[in-house]
Amino acid sequence: MEPVKSLFADRDLPFDVSDPVRAEADEYGGHSRSWFSWQDVSAVDWDAPCTDGRSRHWVRRWLRDSEGTVVPGELTVLPGELYEPAEAAFGEGNIAPSRWPEDGELPLGSDVYRPVVPTYRDLVPPEGPWQPVWSVMRTLAELHGEENVRTVVWFGG
Repeated sequence: MEPVKSLFADRDLPFDVSDPVRAEADEYGGHSRSWFSWQDVSAVDWDAPCTDGRSRHWVRRWLRDSEGTVVPGELTVLPGELYEPAEAAFGEGNIAPSRWPEDGELPLGSDVYRPVVPTYRDLVPPEGPWQPVWSVMRTLAELHGEENVRTVVWFGG
């Protein structure tokens, strides 16, 4: 898959992070330690592409509603059962969505798969798992100022 351009990469831990947070981050290990303020989050263009956009390795699964209208579903990888139909539709070796025509699409049952260049909103939807974090940060920012509220993160082990 095409790498995602990180919003707040290579920041490491804040210089003034608390001793307990620093100790936990050091004990956990992991990678990609960073932080962001509510001011940073507020400034994000959530509709901007989050990859370089040159290759469309992502597909969106589109679903048919009860009236037969195709509505957008989740981003996903191409299901294996579409590899052969992709070659049949787009030519030998053209399994990857990045090799499909820009308007290419493949049906699977009542669903349709189309190549996309994902946005930050696609990967971090407002009503997704980060919603409680955004809600708390927004509330604290209203009380203490956007630049005075931050979240510290690290990933993997």
